[in-house]
Amino acid sequence: MRRWRMALAALLFGFAMPAAAETLTIAANDPPERANVNDLVRIAVDRFEGEDGAELAQGIEAALGTVRFGNRPYFRMIGLETGAAYDAIVTGSAKTALSESNVTEKRKRCVEKDPANKDKCLKEDEVDIRCRRRIVTVSSTVRLAAVADGSVRYSRPLVTRDEQNICPDRQASRTIEDFVAEALRGQVDTIRGDVAPRAYTIDVRVDENRKGLDKPVADAFKAAVRQTKTDPAGACDAWAAMTRDAEPTAALAFNLGLCAEQRRDFAAAGDWYGQAQRLGSKSRDIPAAFERMARTQRTLADWEARQRLMDGN
Repeated sequence: MRRWRMALAALLFGFAMPAAAETLTIAANDPPERANVNDLVRIAVDRFEGEDGAELAQGIEAALGTVRFGNRPYFRMIGLETGAAYDAIVTGSAKTALSESNVTEKRKRCVEKDPANKDKCLKEDEVDIRCRRRIVTVSSTVRLAAVADGSVRYSRPLVTRDEQNICPDRQASRTIEDFVAEALRGQVDTIRGDVAPRAYTIDVRVDENRKGLDKPVADAFKAAVRQTKTDPAGACDAWAAMTRDAEPTAALAFNLGLCAEQRRDFAAAGDWYGQAQRLGSKSRDIPAAFERMARTQRTLADWEARQRLMDGN
């Protein structure tokens, strides 16, 4: 009864219920989305054109300057005024455009009230009200070029648009200044993701299916599933021990794949995930894991090469 009441309270009041599924947390990496900058360490940001150019340039310089990977700065930001050498230069522009026009919207209005009760409406009709449509567009361009050969390694236009109808009964949800500031922050974050790797974690649900296991092994499997909440390494050790007494099932193989990926033994993880598929697993988490591991391995390999370049400069 108490659990039913908690669930009802969560539904009615929007409280977040704790996740029931047991998971393992996987640390992963994504390489830069669009730019080939692995050989470019020292970056300078030039002056950007446009009324919002200075703010965008400062945001890019700050964002790239704070990127860290493997506990080391990913870029070395160089001030042009210092005269120091740099490997690449970032240029661009940013501007805001505002357009306004008159529009109409429909509203329901009471056209006949109850004579006995002024708060009660007997008849409603639709009427037009005059509003003002405001469209704000923040447009920017950014370009990163290598100094050694002049090649453009990254170029991208970005447009962020906000449209609002402002009416006598509805004001704008935010000011133009607030929207522009938010748009520029979003564009900086997009550029950062395009030119630098990202580290992230993801919680992947373990497979709880005990089908095909003898009862003693199935009981141990279930206990290991529960153990993931407090002792993931212990749960992985328990699953590994089961393979000495029983043939792996698809669920056991998948969970051991997660364990191997968690400790970044990608070869073993690939073997276990592949075995889970051969044993009949149709889980969409397996193709996602192969893609995730490929991106992570590429990012780590690029980072190893980059560190050698950084240490040599």
